[in-house]
Amino acid sequence: MKTEVPAARLGRAYEELSRVYRNRHEWARKWKENGGRVLACLGSDVPEEMVIAAGYLPIRVCGEPGQATPLADRYLELAFEPTARSKFNRLLDGTYDYADGLAISNSTDVLVRLYFYLREIHRVEPEVKLPPFHFLDLLFMPSMLSSEYNLETLRNFQSILEEWSGEKITPEKLEAAIRLCNENRRLLRRLARLRSEAKVTGVEALAIIGASLLMPKEEHNRLLCEILDKAGELSPLDRVKLFVTGSVHEQPDFYELIESCGGLVVGEDHDWGNRHFHTDVATDVDPLAAIRDRYHMRLASPNKHLVSHRVKALVEQVKECGAEGVIFFMRKYDEASTWDYPEQRQALETLGIPSRVFVAQPYELTNRSQLMEEMKALVAEIQAGRRA
Repeated sequence: MKTEVPAARLGRAYEELSRVYRNRHEWARKWKENGGRVLACLGSDVPEEMVIAAGYLPIRVCGEPGQATPLADRYLELAFEPTARSKFNRLLDGTYDYADGLAISNSTDVLVRLYFYLREIHRVEPEVKLPPFHFLDLLFMPSMLSSEYNLETLRNFQSILEEWSGEKITPEKLEAAIRLCNENRRLLRRLARLRSEAKVTGVEALAIIGASLLMPKEEHNRLLCEILDKAGELSPLDRVKLFVTGSVHEQPDFYELIESCGGLVVGEDHDWGNRHFHTDVATDVDPLAAIRDRYHMRLASPNKHLVSHRVKALVEQVKECGAEGVIFFMRKYDEASTWDYPEQRQALETLGIPSRVFVAQPYELTNRSQLMEEMKALVAEIQAGRRA
C-alpha cells in the first residue's frame, strides 16, 4: 500500500520555492516595486545570461489551465494549442503588466506565429497595451552556417537589451551572469541525482526547477543549497521510477497524478524540467559565443531536432536516471513529439523498458480517472516484473 510523502520533508527552503512556483508573479512584482527591471520570456531559448547581464530579472511566461481565453479567442484560430492560447491571452489581459520588455524565442513553431500576431496587433491596434518586444530567430541545425547566424542574432539581441535598458552589456557582466547561471544549473543537476536516488519526488523537483524561472538566481541558489543538504539525508522512497516525455508540464497536476498511483517521476526532457539545466555555458571562450553554443547545441527538443537525435537523447536520459518505465504524454494539437514516438518506443522495447502513451490530452486534466487506471496498470506491470 502506497504511503503519502510528507509535504514538509524538504524543510522551509522548499516551502519558500514552492510558494514562488505557485504564486508565479510574486517575485517579479516585488522586484519591480523595488526599482528593478523585468523581462518576460516567451519560449525556452531566451538566453537568461544576457537578460541578467542587462540588469533585468528574466521571468518565463506560462499558461494557466482552466482559465478562459477570450482575448486569444478573438485573434487566434482554433488550431492553436491550448497552452499557447493561454500564454497569448495572459500577455494581452495585463497579467504581465509589470514586464518592461518581452523576448520571444522560436522554441516552437507556434511561438513564431504568436510573435507575428503580436506584431500585427501592435501595428493595427496600438491602443492594446504591450511591452516592447523582440523576436530571437535562432537556428537549431548543427551546422557552421547556423552557428554564424545565431551569433549575429545574439549580437542584435544584445543591442536591443542595451537600447531598452540604457546600459552597456560588457564582457565582464556577461561572464558574471554565466557563472551565476552555471552555478544554478550545477545545483539543479545535483537535485537530478537525488531524484534518481528516489530521495526527491517529481512534484517537488518540478516546483524547485520552476521557481528558478521565476525569481533571482542568487536567491534560488541559496535556497536550493539548503534543500540539497536536507534531501541528501533522506531515505529513498519505495516507488516505481518513471520518466516523462512529450509535452511541457508547467503545472504539477500530471506529476501529482502519477505519484498518487505509486510512481515516482525521476526525470523528464521538457523545458520546465531537466532540459532547462542540462548544459552549461563554457567559461574559457568569448562569452557571447559560449552562450550561442549552449543554446544551439543543448539537449534535443521535439520541436527542433531530428528523430534520431531524440531517440538517442531519450535512451541516454532514461538510463542515467534509472527509470523503470516511460510515459509519453502529448496534449491536443501538440504534434511535434508524436513524430518521435514510434522509434522511441521501439528503442525502449529493445531495452525491455515498458511505456504508456497518452495522446490528444486536454490542457486541464479533466480525464483523471482514465489516466489513473492506465498509470496504476503501468506501475503494477513494473512491480510484477521486479518480482519475476
